[in-house]
Amino acid sequence: MIFVLAKAIPNDDEAAKKIIQFSEDLIDNSRKEKGNIEYNLYSDSEELSLLFVEKWESIEILDSHLQTEHFIKFGNNIANLLAQDFIINVLKQILLKFSFILIFFLYMVVF
Repeated sequence: MIFVLAKAIPNDDEAAKKIIQFSEDLIDNSRKEKGNIEYNLYSDSEELSLLFVEKWESIEILDSHLQTEHFIKFGNNIANLLAQDFIINVLKQILLKFSFILIFFLYMVVF
């Protein structure tokens, strides 16, 4: 299983609202893709940032996702709304029972 943590830092509150709106189509279509296990968006309560949390069956399926029309459209729609490039971490699951703890720990260390 592959986990993706993608942190977006919007230009401002208005940009964050637009990113969230554009995310609806991305998330709906991504969840329908073969091999997607989870696709969610979270907002940080302490800073202006958004975190996409994704789970995929394999890296090959993730690579296919990156070529989809809805993923490319999302990237084009938000290009001018970000203060910096996405911070993206791709993680491979090694122990099922510790996956939540591992993701939480890595999020705290990376962000």
